[in-house]
Amino acid sequence: MRLAHSWSALLALFLVNVIPAAAQLSSPQADPLARIREAAPSTPPCSATGESLCEQVAPKIIANAQGESPLADNLRRLTDEMGKGKSGSSARAVAFGVAAFRSAGLDVRAEKYRQQGAGSGEEENVVAEIRGREKPDEWILLGAHLGSGSRNPAASGNTCDAAMVIEAARDIFATGIRPRRSIRFVLFTGTEKGVLGSSAYVRSHAAELDRARSAIILRSGCGRVTGYSLNGRHDLEPGLREAMKPAESLGASRYVYDATLGADNFDFVVEGVPTLMTIHADTSSPLDSPATAGVSGKIEMADLKRDTAIAGVTAFAIAERAEPLGMRLSRAEIESLLKSSGLAEQMKKADLWRQWESGELGRKP
Repeated sequence: MRLAHSWSALLALFLVNVIPAAAQLSSPQADPLARIREAAPSTPPCSATGESLCEQVAPKIIANAQGESPLADNLRRLTDEMGKGKSGSSARAVAFGVAAFRSAGLDVRAEKYRQQGAGSGEEENVVAEIRGREKPDEWILLGAHLGSGSRNPAASGNTCDAAMVIEAARDIFATGIRPRRSIRFVLFTGTEKGVLGSSAYVRSHAAELDRARSAIILRSGCGRVTGYSLNGRHDLEPGLREAMKPAESLGASRYVYDATLGADNFDFVVEGVPTLMTIHADTSSPLDSPATAGVSGKIEMADLKRDTAIAGVTAFAIAERAEPLGMRLSRAEIESLLKSSGLAEQMKKADLWRQWESGELGRKP
């Protein structure tokens, strides 16, 4: 024992006097994203035993979405109201959105915000909610852009997504079953380029973002949804695939990891919230349908109902999971994600990286 102790002492003396201090203290550089790369789902997506609640509820949501519904009428009305509104205002569409959510049975409100750097006018986001049965303070967001109220040709794409959010809320509520966590259904207003509504929503709900379990943004442009962009978050894919199993027959199983600047997902991404955004197939020509006569673009209602079912199942399944889909990232983790996903380069070109570096934009350290 004494000999062993002597050797230990000699080794320590050698390390102190021969190896430089910097070399003694050096260690591999920490991987800022190691926490999410090592994350693995440890529990089933919805329940630990027997048939999960998701497996029971998903067919009901799908049946509600594909059956008789006000979806076509809501799409028609939203397109009409957005076309009538004054440039830069979505007051008429907001009023209709509030009425449509209320008609679907949900609690709904309009949240005012003032446009920053875009005049002195006020805008309103439409926010409806289904309260969770076990963890009502934790929430999933299903949102879409309501548009600016101008006659922009892209307005019909916004109205498709907004109509799907309203209908998904109705389809979930009509099952009579509440998910474990709350689901918020949000229609963001403001000009799409400035994503003012989603930015305002994130700012006004900053104190709650630690309880935001996922933000799901619909951006289909009235195209057929094929899956989701995970905004660089590879760690979200296993849980999302599990959550979407009850809807496998709908065929929306394509996942990509790139992130897009200038969409309503952006402010959630830079706050570290697990964020999904729909991706869709490009169509070379508009699809016709008698159900949408008079709607710009002649949308195929069967596809729109399918896409609504996908959105509803996704929101319910993530809200019902035993564990959150993913964790909220720290600022250092977000910065690594921005660089690895290519979003940092887009931010630099748009002169937003400076705001990130100054701390004006994104999650605070």
